[in-house]
Amino acid sequence: MSTETSPSVSMIIPLQKMILKSMTLSEEDSATIKDAKAAITKNLKDRYGDPDLQDYLHRSTALDPRFKSLPYLEEDSIQKIYSVLTREIMEIEEQVQPREAQVASSSSAGEPEASKESPPQKKSVMAELFGELFTSEKGTTKTLSQITEEEFMAYRLTGCIPVDENPLAWWRSNEHKYPHIAKLARRYLAVPGTSVPSERVFSTAGDIVHASRSRLSAENVDKLIFLQKNMRIQ
Repeated sequence: MSTETSPSVSMIIPLQKMILKSMTLSEEDSATIKDAKAAITKNLKDRYGDPDLQDYLHRSTALDPRFKSLPYLEEDSIQKIYSVLTREIMEIEEQVQPREAQVASSSSAGEPEASKESPPQKKSVMAELFGELFTSEKGTTKTLSQITEEEFMAYRLTGCIPVDENPLAWWRSNEHKYPHIAKLARRYLAVPGTSVPSERVFSTAGDIVHASRSRLSAENVDKLIFLQKNMRIQ
């Protein structure tokens, strides 16, 4: 859970479910063990009892190819989670498209009129021969919602990867298959599951800024911390 090299937020709910399962009371348990199990169970349920937090963690887990089957949930709940993710992709794309259109219009505003009019393209021999009979599909343009739903369907049908594999490497290899889901996975899986990584940053800052280097500017401190955390010597 404290790793920085692979996603950890998606591990919270699976780990919680495994711990709660192991806390099931047994007839062989002594009174002390029963009290300890009850206290642990109550703490975990209270800690992650907020519905909004639960929904967020479930979505994070669904975007992790190790745990995407969500076996601890009913099918209706699983379908609801994926439906929410589909709507979220729609909202993201709706925000991105106006910005892209604005950039395109501003870049084309300075072009001369002559360059905007492209000469008519001459049809190839194959297009002339078979074009009318074997036309490309028309009127069947899929909406973003349909494309996203098909992506999620294909994503769910593929098997889960082993739990000891790196989901980021999997997404790097399969991003071209699920481009819209991959964008969402970057947002969710970048969140650390614990505060340990941020605490390590403070420790790194303490190692960099000390009595003999007390005149470092804040800007240089930021750069040194960034390099220490992100530069990997081969």
